[in-house]
Amino acid sequence: MMPTNLPQIALTKCVVYFYDGRSRTFYSFDRSHRNSKPNKALGMRRLEKMLFQGKLKGTWETAIVYENRVKGAELAKFKNGVRVS
Repeated sequence: MMPTNLPQIALTKCVVYFYDGRSRTFYSFDRSHRNSKPNKALGMRRLEKMLFQGKLKGTWETAIVYENRVKGAELAKFKNGVRVS
């Protein structure tokens, strides 16, 4: 079950720009179970899986992963299915 406060507890977020001009923000799910410690690497793998194997496969043009805080640093950038940075 997904927590309702995911935007507040997630370590990373991914802003996805779709081919049709829309954009949407997705938040990482950094825990394997409720009482575990957050794991940034797990959250990043899950975001990448969503982009390349999940429901978003082939629908987006650019995806940028940031730290989930005000003026968070850019962690990764994907353009047309290829990691740019």
